[in-house]
Amino acid sequence: NAVESLSSVAVEAGNWRDPAFLAGRQYDVVVADYLLGAVEMHWPHGADGMFDRLLSATKPGGYLLIAGLEPYELILDRNDAKERLVLDIESIGESAAYVAGESTYREIPREWVQRQVQRFSGEYEVVAARDFAMKLTARSLKSQTSYANDVGKKIQDEQLRNAFLDRITALEREVDKTWGRVETVGQNYGIIIKKSKTAI
Repeated sequence: NAVESLSSVAVEAGNWRDPAFLAGRQYDVVVADYLLGAVEMHWPHGADGMFDRLLSATKPGGYLLIAGLEPYELILDRNDAKERLVLDIESIGESAAYVAGESTYREIPREWVQRQVQRFSGEYEVVAARDFAMKLTARSLKSQTSYANDVGKKIQDEQLRNAFLDRITALEREVDKTWGRVETVGQNYGIIIKKSKTAI
């Protein structure tokens, strides 16, 4: 194990919903690598609480680095066949999860992150931000339909469950039929936030 060979590295396991987890600990650099988009799955409506935890974990004068995925529905166009397919696959997974009573992922837009920083005017500053084109493969789309299929099977009503599973199968066939090896659809973003040296 690579971590075991580094005496200065410690792996902390815990739940960010627990106020005691890493309480009072601060770091020169905090990296949230697509973390915010996963919060809803494990901490419903907890994105703002998670963001506050990340800010407080950053030392004065330190940096918070955030990578995220811009929500598809904000940037993709249903009038474009490939973009519609991506939207339909995401929508079927989300709706199947909700009908099955499951939590699901919820991507957070770049604008939301920047608004959170503005709440702490003078304490935190966005020093760099950039968008990156995203490349999607058929395999990555199939991983999303696989997720949709897994949660769809948990829907209790038989007719509704079968309708969802049939639609998921149809979307998988459409991916096989129309998707190239790699398609540029959607965008990721990166944001660097600096904490003031005088902030707590």
